Amino acid sequence: MIFYELYLRSFYDSNEDGLGDLKGLKEKLDYLVELGVDHVWLLPIMKSPAFHGYTVSNFYEVNPVYGNLNDVKEVLSEGHKKGIKFVLDLPINHVAVTSDWFQKALKGEEPYKDWFVWANEKADLNEKRHWDDSKIWQKIGNKYFYGIFGPASPDLYFERKELWQEIKNIFKFWLDAGFDGFRLDAAKHIFDFDTETMRFKYQHEKNVEFWKEMISFIKSIKNEALVISEVWDAPEIVRKYEGIFDIGFNFPIAEDLKTTLKDENTQRFVETLNKCIPEYLPTGKVFSASGNFLTNHDMTRILSDLKSEEKVKLGFSIIYTLPGIPFIYYGEEIGMKGIPIDVNFTEDSQEPFHWYENGFGLGQTEWKGYKFNPPYSGNSYEEQAKDRNSILNIVKNLIKFRKNNSWIDNAKIDILNFDQNVVKLKVYDQLNEIIAYYNLKSSNSSFFLENGTRLLSIGENIIDGKNLKLAPYGVYVVKHK
Repeated sequence: MIFYELYLRSFYDSNEDGLGDLKGLKEKLDYLVELGVDHVWLLPIMKSPAFHGYTVSNFYEVNPVYGNLNDVKEVLSEGHKKGIKFVLDLPINHVAVTSDWFQKALKGEEPYKDWFVWANEKADLNEKRHWDDSKIWQKIGNKYFYGIFGPASPDLYFERKELWQEIKNIFKFWLDAGFDGFRLDAAKHIFDFDTETMRFKYQHEKNVEFWKEMISFIKSIKNEALVISEVWDAPEIVRKYEGIFDIGFNFPIAEDLKTTLKDENTQRFVETLNKCIPEYLPTGKVFSASGNFLTNHDMTRILSDLKSEEKVKLGFSIIYTLPGIPFIYYGEEIGMKGIPIDVNFTEDSQEPFHWYENGFGLGQTEWKGYKFNPPYSGNSYEEQAKDRNSILNIVKNLIKFRKNNSWIDNAKIDILNFDQNVVKLKVYDQLNEIIAYYNLKSSNSSFFLENGTRLLSIGENIIDGKNLKLAPYGVYVVKHK
């Protein structure tokens, strides 16, 4: 499986209003096929007042700037014909302030008034969330509601079981529309509040109970549906949710890999593998597949972070040669840049996809100015397609390699050796085995090459008889048997 995280507003515009839309995606399905993508993770497309779509005002209605439900069904149908499956991002932890549910709750209407958490005398109105200084209690009129993600996002109160049924109705609606599964936003936040003490508190056991019931329902509608979780936390917390979801995003490996590449530290790379994907080591057991990625819509784009195209290529090479499921965020394949202010202001990592080198043309979205990706910066599809060594063409080669070796998804790894420059890794299952060499340094590294058939070579690597001169940040993969 090869996943592509796609932000519709920034992708391709079919009606010249400057905004990407569903018909635009339909026109560019062949681009995804050309890239090698077979699964698309579509960021929220439901009606929302927010540019990012994560505050939903109506879960059963398509955002009109993107099109309508018929457009959804058409693009999914066409994508399916081309071998592409689609996973919808569903942020059900909270709604928009403009949501009909919340507006009725403000008026005291049943059952909606009980679907949210309201402050009482126990509440500390100055309580702040643990990852920054943002308050968790949000004022509206003369009331305060619990909104862990800010004043635009009233949290739903999932102690109310009738709300569980409403969420099931939402899942069924989008499965019936043709989606092949869901990405579940903020999965650990369904139960993150203690109404006894009126304070923030993760309740992972309750979260697990909720998600087991929801996933059982999803699978009863479409047995082959894929369910992907977002649990952004330390490995010990992520493991509390293993086995519930088909795929769990591996945030620890994303963060550790980027630090490893910046520091060019082979020791840290080995420690990262041991810490972040132990389920794929010889004695490990896989309960949920590891969703491996470098960046997403909440993060600094990879080229802005690493500041080196060669390190970016190395990073993608690692992702596409490790077991688990590889994900790529739209625009990373053409070297787009972007640095969000923080998780509350992510526009700068969601700039329009660059189809043209001058930044403008048919289908080009223009909803946001080019802050990080100005015209003639070399990070357009038009320009990248011409250069065989561009990030785009390297990513294409990596995806082709991975699709030709799809057994890697469920493989095991052995760390065979490492020195100050190179890590040597064995990736294998019962029938297949490859040896991957990763050079984490800016200098060449030479060594004796074991017998085998070359499967992948990234960088200006040189073979001289039995010796391999691995290029700076180069990767070499051989089939061992």
